[in-house]
Amino acid sequence: MRPISPTSPDIEIGLHQRLAPSLVQDFYPEGMPEDWRANYLVLLTQAIWVGEADPDVVSVLEAIATAPKPVRLVWAGDGDSAVLHNWQRAYPDLSVIVVPPDAPIWSPDSGVVGARVGLIPASTQPAELRDWLMTFAAQAPNAACALFIAGDTPSVATLNRAQTLLELLGW
Repeated sequence: MRPISPTSPDIEIGLHQRLAPSLVQDFYPEGMPEDWRANYLVLLTQAIWVGEADPDVVSVLEAIATAPKPVRLVWAGDGDSAVLHNWQRAYPDLSVIVVPPDAPIWSPDSGVVGARVGLIPASTQPAELRDWLMTFAAQAPNAACALFIAGDTPSVATLNRAQTLLELLGW
């Protein structure tokens, strides 16, 4: 994870709809066994959105915990979940953002201020992505944050562009 500076939050990028059927076609290598997907996902993203009701919650949490690099967990749901508490007890040093149902979620046209988590649509325009990253960073608290590529058809290309832009911006 990048260090938090006084001028910018610590932002990680991920795919919001990680269980979307289109992602299986576009992201995972052809023929990859289903039980390997969580490990592959943590290798190629910086943040993962997980909910207790997700069918793969156990394998995704295990993949995050054993990943060879830090991956930020964004837990969508109640922070009092037994699954989350057990995972946090087992891995207290790993980064978690809990997003309860009433938490503000930033998006380019939401007007939300102070959100640690945001959603952006797919985009092929680097200038637009840069503007969204800058706007998200400006409204975010100086803390661990996560920005996800939204949509029923997750855009791996947008994910890659956003990760590159974050690196170029020095975040």
